[in-house]
Amino acid sequence: MSFVVLIAFVGATAAMVLGYELIQRALVPTYAQHRLQGPVIGATEAVRQPSLWEAILVAVFPGWFGQEASKRSETLIDLLRRAGYPYSSPGEFYAHAIRIFAQNLIVLGVLSAVLILVGVPEGILPIGALLVYDGLQRPYRRLRRMIRQRAQAFRNNMLAGLSTLQSLMAAGVGVQEAMRRTAEVGGPFCNLLLLLVTRMEIEPFADALEAVRRHLPDPNDVEVNLFLRDVEAYFTTNRPLLPGIVALQNAVHRLMVEETESRAAMVRQRANLFGIFGVVGMLLTLILPFMMLL
Repeated sequence: MSFVVLIAFVGATAAMVLGYELIQRALVPTYAQHRLQGPVIGATEAVRQPSLWEAILVAVFPGWFGQEASKRSETLIDLLRRAGYPYSSPGEFYAHAIRIFAQNLIVLGVLSAVLILVGVPEGILPIGALLVYDGLQRPYRRLRRMIRQRAQAFRNNMLAGLSTLQSLMAAGVGVQEAMRRTAEVGGPFCNLLLLLVTRMEIEPFADALEAVRRHLPDPNDVEVNLFLRDVEAYFTTNRPLLPGIVALQNAVHRLMVEETESRAAMVRQRANLFGIFGVVGMLLTLILPFMMLL
């Protein structure tokens, strides 16, 4: 009976929030973006105000959806930077996280009603805990998956960038100009070269290099750190850069070949495993009818 009361309370709260939102959107006029500008009736472009539902979620889970008071803000900014800024701002990420959490709550409400109708209300608590946990963690898991995908694309693009950079420098082009032209190839690695050259023009080299390190999808990537160390040695101690780029290009090429061979071996293993399962299934299909007759 307590589960029924709980579901009724949640449903009444949701109905109240829905009614408030509908009345607010229907009767309250749209105001200007700044309160000092005065009200503008029927404005076509206005800043989207947070809804009551979003305000409730921010109040209940400030550590997950709050932008200012969140203890995860530094971690979130680092994740966004390493993922290549898939969201334009932390606020956009939090809005997306709220939508995911709201979808999970809707699914929880529907499943709770079904469980009550079939007479299994005790299943609401574990399912609810699982959906709430998934709603809180899924946006961050998605962001980390983007980081892994960008790290793989970074490695693939690094070979093309190093090849272009090596060709330009062998032709006598200066290092900064070669980096700028290599950035025109496009891709995560080439974009970081452009970031390095651009930041070097407005701030000291050490600060520019640190900014590039913060944008790496994988800060522990050995090849990228070796490249940045060679670049640092060139601009600080004037050590030749071209031999290091050639050696690093060969190392990246060899590493990509090894990764391709390992993926091919994994595909062959899976194909063999599926073949074994297929043969076992066929044998069971032929033998089981006779065993049932016995």
